Amino acid sequence: MSDYNTYVTAINKIFDYLSKMEAGWSSQDNKSYIESIEEYKQTVVKSAEKIKNAPPIKKLEQDIESLEALGDD
Repeated sequence: MSDYNTYVTAINKIFDYLSKMEAGWSSQDNKSYIESIEEYKQTVVKSAEKIKNAPPIKKLEQDIESLEALGDD
């Protein structure tokens, strides 16, 4: 599973659990805390897009290995 898929799956679970907790709790304080967490949802979505558009990790590892090979004189 890619980093993007892992991240999106985890975030979806978090917000799913939050919605279930909000529906099950009657305390207004707890609901307010959940609403304050949900304000960050758009930031999280934007972060997912950054991960999706990031270069593959293997390519970066290959570049580092080639740079290390140049320094092994």
